Amino acid sequence: MRNRILMSALALAVCVPTLAQAQFRRVTGAGANRDGTWEFSLGGGFSVLDRAQSGYLYSGAPGFRFASSVPSRLAPAATLRVGYNFSPYLGLSAAGTITGGSGVRYLTESAAFTYTWNLNAKTSPFVYTGGELTRVDGINERKTHSTWGIMGGGGVRRMIGERLALRLEGRLRLEGYQELAAGNAWNTVVTLGLSYFVGGRRHFERAVAEPCRACTLARVDTVMRFRRDTVVRARVDTVQVLRVDTVTVVEPSADQLVLRVQFVTDSARLLRRTLPELDTIARALIAMPDAHWEVQGHTDNVGTPEHNMILSRGRAQSVIDYLASHGVDRSHLMAMGFGENRPVVSNATVEGRAQNRRVQLRRRPEGPPPGRPVP
Repeated sequence: MRNRILMSALALAVCVPTLAQAQFRRVTGAGANRDGTWEFSLGGGFSVLDRAQSGYLYSGAPGFRFASSVPSRLAPAATLRVGYNFSPYLGLSAAGTITGGSGVRYLTESAAFTYTWNLNAKTSPFVYTGGELTRVDGINERKTHSTWGIMGGGGVRRMIGERLALRLEGRLRLEGYQELAAGNAWNTVVTLGLSYFVGGRRHFERAVAEPCRACTLARVDTVMRFRRDTVVRARVDTVQVLRVDTVTVVEPSADQLVLRVQFVTDSARLLRRTLPELDTIARALIAMPDAHWEVQGHTDNVGTPEHNMILSRGRAQSVIDYLASHGVDRSHLMAMGFGENRPVVSNATVEGRAQNRRVQLRRRPEGPPPGRPVP
């Protein structure tokens, strides 16, 4: 049995380098939401058959053998799998695998639970375990089947499109047969194929990620910003570093501010980690009792325009409610919602949508009506 396990482990080792590399590359794909999807997979490869089982299939009188010749230990295999991903981590699948050689056909039906490190990542390693049964058809109309079977395995997906992925996997199978002297058989299957994702839950928007450690405020004299092929030079007092390679220019004025506030997904309810930021803002506004302010809510373009307009206004109102509960005069605050109509960057990327989901504070000038919101 030790030799069988070693041979199976050797076949599974084909997947190990890819799995190890993928585990350290858990980079989230842009805008990917593959939880709640159906996954259809088709792959081809090879199977390493159990030595005792292969010997049994060619044993006995010629008229009673399963195989027309001594079965090869290595046989071609194909797998068709259908699965449902409940979340980016957990899934359930059913599969059929067919293996053949020397006049013998093995048809295996299996069901398994799958755990994926992150289904929404560009590269997503996974492991699974479950049960299976195998039917063996041979020449001379001979048939047999396993009485029980368990299996476990793993692999990795690599996205090559929005819904299409390469899928490499290997699994180790332990099956019981009444005819075998050992009572059970160890078989291994390794396949490479394609997966296609159908359906999925639509996420209106996600909470803005926590600012990274590189995020900071810095005072500069001149900053260069690229607009298509043109370099624009602007004298400013403050720039906000959102990423190491991204700089957003803020107009040099004490009358406007982009608040780093966060909300529950698709909701106007503030997240707890946002409250210290608003406490600081409340103290600053109390120190300016004669000033009047607009609280402007903005969203990305995910969802309908009507939904985003209501959501942006609700989020602005939530900020006002919190500031008023901490001593700011409510009559000096006005909630305004602009929905998805005034993005500061393109909504084509996750980072761009995160920047467009924002709440801005703008000081209202005395006399004339409120002006255009700050980008």
